Amino acid sequence: MKTIIPIVLLLGATNASLAQTITLVPVAPDAAVAAPVRPLSDSTRQAVHKLFKWGRLYGLISTVSGGLVLGSSTGYAIGGDTNWKNLGSIAMGGTALALGTTSLVRFSRRRERAVLAALERGETLPPYVMLMSPFLPKK
Repeated sequence: MKTIIPIVLLLGATNASLAQTITLVPVAPDAAVAAPVRPLSDSTRQAVHKLFKWGRLYGLISTVSGGLVLGSSTGYAIGGDTNWKNLGSIAMGGTALALGTTSLVRFSRRRERAVLAALERGETLPPYVMLMSPFLPKK
C-alpha cells in the first residue's frame, strides 16, 4: 500500500504535465535583436589588415613557386625525361600550387572585410587568422 500511493501520485503528476501545451509566438525576422556594433580601434584594424596582407603574400609566393616547379617538371616529363625525381617535383609543385591558391582564397580582401565586420559585432577571429598571429594562443 505504501508503494502504490507514490506511484499513483507520480502517474497523476505526469498526466497533468503532459496535458499542458505551449504556444509559440512567431517572431518576425525584422524584430530580431541585432548585436550592437562597436567601432574598432585603428590599431586593431591595422593588425587584422597586416595578418591578411601577409596571408595573401605567402599565398602568392607559394602559388607562383609551385606553378614554376610544376611547369618545369611537366616540361621535362613531356620531353621524355621521366624519373622518380621528376615525378616528385610534379607532386611537390602541385601541392604548393594548391596550398597557395587556398591561401589566396582564404585571405582575400572580401574575407578581410567580413572578419572586420564580425569583429565589430563582437565575434572572435576565425581560427585560420589566429594561426597567422604569433601572439595569439594556438590550440
